[in-house]
Amino acid sequence: MQYEGSGDVFFAFYNGDVQLTEMPKKDSGLYFEKADCSKGASVIWNSSLWAPTVVNIKETKTKCTLYFSENVSSSSNVEDLMKSNYSEMAYDDTSEQNLRYIGSSPHNYIDIGDRDSSNKPILWRIIGVMNNMTVVDEGNKTHQESLIKIIRADSIGSYSWDTSEYSVNVGKGVNEWSKAYLMTLLNEGAYWNKQKSYCYAGAQFYSTPCDFSSTGLTESVKEKIAKVRWNTGTIGEAYSEAVYNSDENFNVKVLYTAERSNHNGKEQCSGSGNGCTDKVNRTTTWDGYIGLMYPSDYGYAVGGSVRSECLAKSMYNWYRGNPKCGEYDWLFTGKDQWTITPVPHSTYAFNVFAVRDSGYEYGGSDASTAYSIRPVAYLRRDVEIVIDEGTIDNPHTLKS
Repeated sequence: MQYEGSGDVFFAFYNGDVQLTEMPKKDSGLYFEKADCSKGASVIWNSSLWAPTVVNIKETKTKCTLYFSENVSSSSNVEDLMKSNYSEMAYDDTSEQNLRYIGSSPHNYIDIGDRDSSNKPILWRIIGVMNNMTVVDEGNKTHQESLIKIIRADSIGSYSWDTSEYSVNVGKGVNEWSKAYLMTLLNEGAYWNKQKSYCYAGAQFYSTPCDFSSTGLTESVKEKIAKVRWNTGTIGEAYSEAVYNSDENFNVKVLYTAERSNHNGKEQCSGSGNGCTDKVNRTTTWDGYIGLMYPSDYGYAVGGSVRSECLAKSMYNWYRGNPKCGEYDWLFTGKDQWTITPVPHSTYAFNVFAVRDSGYEYGGSDASTAYSIRPVAYLRRDVEIVIDEGTIDNPHTLKS
């Protein structure tokens, strides 16, 4: 394998197994597939500029291999939609420059193949194309890709994020996603296996009957979902009105950065009282298939004439004054919805961020509370989307 370049980074380019003498042109008929870098570095691929940006460079002579393919990737499909749906899509202002659907009612419905008991499609919606995603292969090898992120159009029910016996955090659960009840339900339990069961819906293991026999995931759909590394970090300051009311400290981009940080949901807990009694080790990443939206997913979905104003505003204040940002955001449903992100608190280790029914981001929700669940997944890059109108009646579909 030969690399070209100078200084800090050297590149090699491949079309499948064949090494290329230079990076292919944008109009070559090839599509960017993935990138592997040495020494802990990674690549952010910008499709619109047709250019890589190497990040996390810690040493000189870092080597990056860029792989291209003649196959159309699912992310390339959605980027093609920009040509006709430019008013419904926008690149975010992060270093990854993710391409997202925005506004109150974009045409982003997709049928991924599941059917309910009446044989009607169980629809999802496309959040966008997420760049620089860490994909976990067999053997736990990782590489970066651009992947389509999707969310269930409708809730699968209202259940606890986590719960516990009273001696552990006064029965209100533990805000660690890798060990959470909801993570198990979605990735190993009744939803994943299309089963009937009892689901937790309150403190101290209160449960209620739940039935996913017609709404859970089929084996054919599971094969289309990528195993990825989810970010489960959080903000670095304990919950307080002063922090959450601050536009500077609690806007969408700040939350996006916090989700990818090394801060966890217990580090601010003083241990006084009974709200910090769990012994669960905290992590800031998790490898798996089905998660929940990030607070920033909700934030970056805002659109319309208020988008710039809302992106600069504290998400805690989205329901106050004008504009009421949730009204311009398609992820807002008018119901309380769980996110995947824990909340640091000085006396509790069971709080999790939630999108509240009035449209703002709230950090004081007990994990044991029964809020609306909308599963989120990333489609494998080799899954091709068949473009349609993207409406409820004529959703996009997946090529069989």
